[in-house]
Amino acid sequence: MMLPPQLAPWSAWLALLPFDLVAPLGEMLLRLQPLVGRMAGVAASDDDIAVGVGSIARRGPYERLLLSEWAVFDAAPDEFIRRAAANELLFSAPEPQVQRRARVCVALFDAGPEQLGEPRLVQMALFILLARRAQLDGASFEWGILQTPGPLHADCGLHALERLMKARTVTRVGSAERDGWNRYLAQVDLLADVWQVDGPDAGLLHRMTARASIEQPLLDERLEVTITQQGTARRLMLDLPDPASAVRLLRHPSSARIDKVRDRMGGRDTPSLKHAPVFSLGAHSVVTARADGGCLYFQVPDAAREGLVASSRQRAPKKGTVIGLTALGGTVSCSKNRVWFNQFYGAFHARECPLPPPEQFTAPRGTGQRLPTFHINTHDTGGRIFVLDAGGRLVCWSAVSTADANTVFEVIATGVVGVVQTRDKLVWARIEDSCTRLECYRDGAVNPREAFIFSGLSTRVLFGDTSAGTEPRSWRIAASIKDTSWLLGQGKEQCNVEIDDGATVIGVTRSEPADWAELALLVLDPSRRCVELRGETQRRVVLTTTAPIAQVTLDPASDRFCWILSGTHELFVRHLHEEQALLHVIPDGVPDAH
Repeated sequence: MMLPPQLAPWSAWLALLPFDLVAPLGEMLLRLQPLVGRMAGVAASDDDIAVGVGSIARRGPYERLLLSEWAVFDAAPDEFIRRAAANELLFSAPEPQVQRRARVCVALFDAGPEQLGEPRLVQMALFILLARRAQLDGASFEWGILQTPGPLHADCGLHALERLMKARTVTRVGSAERDGWNRYLAQVDLLADVWQVDGPDAGLLHRMTARASIEQPLLDERLEVTITQQGTARRLMLDLPDPASAVRLLRHPSSARIDKVRDRMGGRDTPSLKHAPVFSLGAHSVVTARADGGCLYFQVPDAAREGLVASSRQRAPKKGTVIGLTALGGTVSCSKNRVWFNQFYGAFHARECPLPPPEQFTAPRGTGQRLPTFHINTHDTGGRIFVLDAGGRLVCWSAVSTADANTVFEVIATGVVGVVQTRDKLVWARIEDSCTRLECYRDGAVNPREAFIFSGLSTRVLFGDTSAGTEPRSWRIAASIKDTSWLLGQGKEQCNVEIDDGATVIGVTRSEPADWAELALLVLDPSRRCVELRGETQRRVVLTTTAPIAQVTLDPASDRFCWILSGTHELFVRHLHEEQALLHVIPDGVPDAH
């Protein structure tokens, strides 16, 4: 979804709405945002005792007079008196008091009869504004309903908005409910930013840093919103969306999407959450698995634009279980004794052959797992399909042409811990003799002249851009050398990056789009809501989402990355160092989790 630049801060919520509902809700956000502002800091309390010498001042009590001034008093009393009269004496000043910021924002909404109807739209807008406001200041956002004292909700996505809209009741907030919240809030962080969102005549809570009062005047079609913070009240007459849009926002904010970006995809025709998307060479297209074993193939535009996204769909193979998916949508499936190659061009079109024995090829355990799969097709050597099996073997099936039914199987390498395909070669890393060896396949054979050895065992090796040269020393590489330590290198440049918080490492690149920028890892944080670039000295957030991220893929050559959101199964493609999405696919409906 292409949003206007002024609505970009709230894209995580607006992107989940139907296109025709973004404008009315976005206009309300823009009108209310100046009244909400940023999270206020809590000033430190006054202290008569200096914490320490933070600076030197020309005024102050004489017990803080510098010793050098007392020396002047002993040596030259007249000069001391002159300096005192001219305010030239120097005193030690206390350390400046640091303003403390709230680490949590709490919003309590009135779901009673005074807030039914249009006032609930303002509550929806305030929910988004407060959640984003807390996110900007590194604070958490929690919310609750005034009629039901108790634990606060920590989720703030579109499903939380729907829960808020459905929390309608005919019960007004009474003294019992306020007492219940007062007792609960007494246990919350003393610096918490507490908002009460209700009608003009509701009672106030003991702990309240801000209040939003929503009222619908009798003789005006607009809503009057009054926000009071730090003793200052600001009022706004807010225009409402048209009745049809208002009803849809109130009842079903995420249903009945009218999307120009989606491709009329059926409810089952959605990206699977279990498998990471695969970029084509050059990242001009992306293919993602479907839950039924088929796949979806999308072209990725070179610039962000609106319009219909043309997709290609490929059904699940009729025989066997899918174990591999290539960048162009070809699938490899197998049963107990056969292997089938589906949707391949060239020599492997509609080809099948016997399944290799277990000592040569280990299929994935259980259903639904996929093995890294690559296809190389040339006029001289025919077609080759490479698969990294579950036992760390890089295996290859080769065929000369469609007219030749003979299929040759061979094990290319063992102990493989990483593979990448480029335009003219296949590159992999394998463990041999307590060392990690890099090798290439090119022109029909493994080229021994391009082998490169570095000392140490690695459990995983990632390849970045390999276009800098033909020698492995010029490639961008990241290798896990310990449980939490990664070695990053390109040429003579090397550094170590620690990933010790449980984050998932996705790929290796540079922290900025420049050759001088430091090497960095692209990681998905443990909450699965933040994608970061982490280098040896720098750390930068690339993406934050309200919904958890199910899968992330990085194309090492173009620095484009693709992610799929849990729950909605939406697929996005974006450049690491740009804000706008190049591709955003929204399926019809939300399928069952796969």
